Amino acid sequence: MISKGANINGQDHLGNTPLHCAVEKNREDMVKVILKTKVKKFNKQNNNGRTPLHLACMKGHIDIAHHLLQCNPDVNIRDNTGSTPLHVVCNEGDTDIVRLLLHLPNTNVSMADNDGNSPLHHAAHCGHTVIVRLLLHQTGIHLNIVSNSGDTPLHLAVLKQHYDVVALMLSQSDVAVDIKNGNKMTPLLQAISGGHLGMIHKLLSHGADINAVDNDDNNCLHLAVKKGMFHSEGEALGILDEFCTKLELSLENKLAGCVVAEYLAYHGANFYHENKRKQTPMDLIEDPGLREKMKTFFPPPLPCMWCEENKPTITFRPCGHSVICEECCSKIPLKKCPECLLCITGKYGVDGSPFDAESISTCTICMERHWNMVFQCGHTTCKECGGKINQCHLCRKTIETKIIVRQ
Repeated sequence: MISKGANINGQDHLGNTPLHCAVEKNREDMVKVILKTKVKKFNKQNNNGRTPLHLACMKGHIDIAHHLLQCNPDVNIRDNTGSTPLHVVCNEGDTDIVRLLLHLPNTNVSMADNDGNSPLHHAAHCGHTVIVRLLLHQTGIHLNIVSNSGDTPLHLAVLKQHYDVVALMLSQSDVAVDIKNGNKMTPLLQAISGGHLGMIHKLLSHGADINAVDNDDNNCLHLAVKKGMFHSEGEALGILDEFCTKLELSLENKLAGCVVAEYLAYHGANFYHENKRKQTPMDLIEDPGLREKMKTFFPPPLPCMWCEENKPTITFRPCGHSVICEECCSKIPLKKCPECLLCITGKYGVDGSPFDAESISTCTICMERHWNMVFQCGHTTCKECGGKINQCHLCRKTIETKIIVRQ
């Protein structure tokens, strides 16, 4: 038919050329014949935006992909979903075709599709460990690239519980373990929601923030207590046996949510952090006896060590202790945790955001000047506002003493 003048570049009602059809049906002989003709449109897209190379990658036709690549097609052309051939094959999992594409100097390894997903997102989501490793070795790869939903490849690997992929990503020195997605979920919070103890342990050992909170201000303990049972692929934690014994539970229950919660609290998680419903993780423990036992190991926090009135709302890193309220923290330049004497590398509020001492040091009346006057109750204003009042504007106590301090 070709010798009799058939249109080798013609398209059917689906937009497929003869080359598309030969590739899809794995007719290597026909592909070779067509490529020897005057076919000019190697990059011709069908109605779905797919080129013959897209189809070869989708079907796993390695030999045909090799023939097509010898014709120098556009390897970064995107279909209607924004996917390049590399996106497609990373989703399908054909390692040999991935190697072919990565061998080309112009293959874009971090291009995002319409959902903001890179080829690494697809490989991590599908659990293709070898492909993930190949991608991580590429120059220009963005390990922490964020999709439209805020997910990194690590988020997706955790979500789909691909333990080997998670372990591989955590072995990279530049991996970011605390990025929050659109639901303010970190990979650690996702691992806890999914009940995967091995991933939890891996993430914690790589410095994941134990005090991160989600959209509803739930911390890891809220999620753990509500989770029925966990599973432990990849990690066997003997310390859970000890926690079971402390709670007077059988070893059959060592993967129960309350036991895992105790393990997380042991690493610094707060049993008394309130979510948006004003519930603490301790409130969510349904068994009253178990709740009281847990309180003996993790008693309610004492008031702020300085004012002895407010709740401690500032968490120090790396130790995780919370012994001071925001107001006192703005006045006292602590460099070491008074509880454990570790050097403080960061101070964080109840929502997990970095503590902004500048905003706390503003006068709470005029909201413009810095405070420089302290009352005997511990509350503060600037001297201009404080000089005009005889009753504390916050606690309503009569002001007996006004102390001017230098800031």
